[in-house]
Amino acid sequence: MAVGCSHGIYADPLAMQAVLKFKKEYKPHTVIHLGDFTDMSAHMGSSSGEGDAIRPDLDGGLDFIRKLGCSVILEGNHEARLRRDLRSSNQLRVMAAETSLDAINTTCQKQNALYLPYTGVWQCYKLGNFIFTHGTIYNENSARDMAEMYGNVIFAHTHKPMQQIGRRIDSPIGMSVGTLTRRGAMDYANTRRSTLGWGQGFIYGEYNDNSLYPTLHIHDNADQWHLP
Repeated sequence: MAVGCSHGIYADPLAMQAVLKFKKEYKPHTVIHLGDFTDMSAHMGSSSGEGDAIRPDLDGGLDFIRKLGCSVILEGNHEARLRRDLRSSNQLRVMAAETSLDAINTTCQKQNALYLPYTGVWQCYKLGNFIFTHGTIYNENSARDMAEMYGNVIFAHTHKPMQQIGRRIDSPIGMSVGTLTRRGAMDYANTRRSTLGWGQGFIYGEYNDNSLYPTLHIHDNADQWHLP
């Protein structure tokens, strides 16, 4: 199973509970978090350290990683803010970034999870005939465009659960898992029309050495999740 964009302090408790319930019931062999398990607003390049409190954001994100028992964790562009701040001239930002990255690395090591840094378009984890990546494209046809870049691909980043076919002779599939954040929780995006397309979801399926057969589950915004 694969999830993404839970964003630490912005995560929806109901969504996390549903995902953990599914995981407990079906016991998937491989569990992938596609990145942005924290938000790290204080490490935004345009900020001077102002933002949401780092500790509850980090603790919330890592607690979800531990409960989910992730075997593969992809760094998202929000966690990549920490790596960028290691090069900052502001030594307080450097220390905060080092502390957070140490906590992330320790969590991954304790549960023997593979951690893939965010390397933009080069970030890639392959399972069967699909590539998993955090994602770099953000538009209305992002799943189609990602499929045309990578072939069969599963990603996060856009917060929009969707499935589209790439315009190629091999008809590759692009699938976005959506988000697990609370609806309307992220103030910076609440004035954008495209935010109305955000939705909660996750992907599950079966795979072997050569093929993967994914299914996208999209939450219908009801008070309760109707799990498969």
